[in-house]
Amino acid sequence: MHGLHQVRARGSADSIIPNLSSPDKEGRTLGAWAIALALFVLCLPVHSPDLFWHLSAGRWMAAHRAIPSADPFSFTRLGEPWLDFEWLLQLFWYGVHSLGGLRALWALKGLSLAAVWLPVDGLLRDKGAGAASRAAALALWACAILPMADLRADLASAALLAVLLRRLEAGRASFLFGFGVFALWSNLHAGFPAGLALYAAYALGQRLGGRRIEGLGAEACGALLGCLLNPYGLGLAAVFAAHGRDSVGTLVLEWGPIDWGFRYHRPLIAALFAGAVAARAARRSSPALAAAAAVLAVATAVSSRFAVYFAPVAAAAFGAAFPGLGLAAGARLLGAASLLLVASAHGAEWGRAFSDVFVERAAADFVVAERETFGRLRVFNTYEWGGYLGWRLGPEGKVFGDGRYLFHGQLAEIRKALTSPEEMSAFVSRHRLDALLIRRYPERVRGTMLFPDGASVEVTRPWHASYLPRSRWALVYADRDALVFVDRAKVPAEWLAAREISDRPGDEEARDAAAAHGGDRNHPAPKQTRR
Repeated sequence: MHGLHQVRARGSADSIIPNLSSPDKEGRTLGAWAIALALFVLCLPVHSPDLFWHLSAGRWMAAHRAIPSADPFSFTRLGEPWLDFEWLLQLFWYGVHSLGGLRALWALKGLSLAAVWLPVDGLLRDKGAGAASRAAALALWACAILPMADLRADLASAALLAVLLRRLEAGRASFLFGFGVFALWSNLHAGFPAGLALYAAYALGQRLGGRRIEGLGAEACGALLGCLLNPYGLGLAAVFAAHGRDSVGTLVLEWGPIDWGFRYHRPLIAALFAGAVAARAARRSSPALAAAAAVLAVATAVSSRFAVYFAPVAAAAFGAAFPGLGLAAGARLLGAASLLLVASAHGAEWGRAFSDVFVERAAADFVVAERETFGRLRVFNTYEWGGYLGWRLGPEGKVFGDGRYLFHGQLAEIRKALTSPEEMSAFVSRHRLDALLIRRYPERVRGTMLFPDGASVEVTRPWHASYLPRSRWALVYADRDALVFVDRAKVPAEWLAAREISDRPGDEEARDAAAAHGGDRNHPAPKQTRR
């Protein structure tokens, strides 16, 4: 049984999965199974906190009818050069949100992911891959792209990379195509160097005995010229240099290496092994495709953000390496992929357009609701919460920082501030902060409390008891994930009296000790050490 064995003519409509009208019942079953896995990934809620600063950028451009060249959204980098290399996509997202809100963006996320797969399926049909092979390739793709199955600008690069891959595997190339695609690509996302690298891989593949592609050099030249048609020209090189210099990979999960402890990475790890097997098997039939899969596997192991590019290339390599995969083998692979995906996505907030897992919306909404007071203050915000806070504050609001590359340097500084009360005090002074919207970190501090009756009591207190002492900082909002503090001297006394939370969360030991000894639970606690 061979499933879908006919190669469609070029230019015919693509399908995401094997043809379900195939007379092969087993092949149709595998196809339906593959659809279910793909939908499982496509239907996850949007959860990227970067979405909101992208929307803020789109709103700014729509209002000013210009492309930003300096930061308009923060008080820490206000007016500093900013190369908004995703400007065209941001305008599109803002338009979609204006029409249908977060639900429309969730639907767009699913369509964007499908657009990454469609060219890969077309490539496999071009090569005559059977139903089992195409279904297994789709399962591999779903496992590999799971960590990036979100509304991300990276998806535009992944989709264009997949289109380019299909053309090159089919032996097609032209100057105008390269020029047009890369002129678009360089205004959507800065992932276009991956496409340029693909040309280099196929040029090398030709020298190693791979299929010769007429016009490959001309298309590569057109692509290079097209890359320059962006508002910043060669200035985009500064963005790549900035990313290369900073240490974001050690501070942000998605920029760092794959991690078994992160459940969405577990299917990706399995896909890396499958992709390595496929790259080895495909090295003779398509050395360029095999090389691209191998290189991207290594890049993904180093930084999981490359998974968005690895997924389509690895799936294409797998289908090309095993076009006649048997139904039994295909079923086993789909079964393994199903177990990995279901286990990894357990607990996902199904049915929601946007998940708050990385955004503390309630605390940010409190700050926005009290904008009459907070609007006059310099408010620190946790890095990944800045995009949503800025979006809600509106065009006139300013944040400490958000997810843009401009603020990667803040991550190490924030981490250092959380190492001791002295470092926190220096951080606050350096940035002249009046309030903090900060994560409710679980760390606690062991110290000694001294009371008027002479008692000395060892207690464990939340970090903020010593880092943000009550004598200066008042807690005005608290929930499971976030805390909001204000400098007492910077807000009206009447406003503070109505909102201050006298019992700081997690400070029960100090409260009980004070009650037992008739003292002040907020007495300084010397000789403190972290526990």
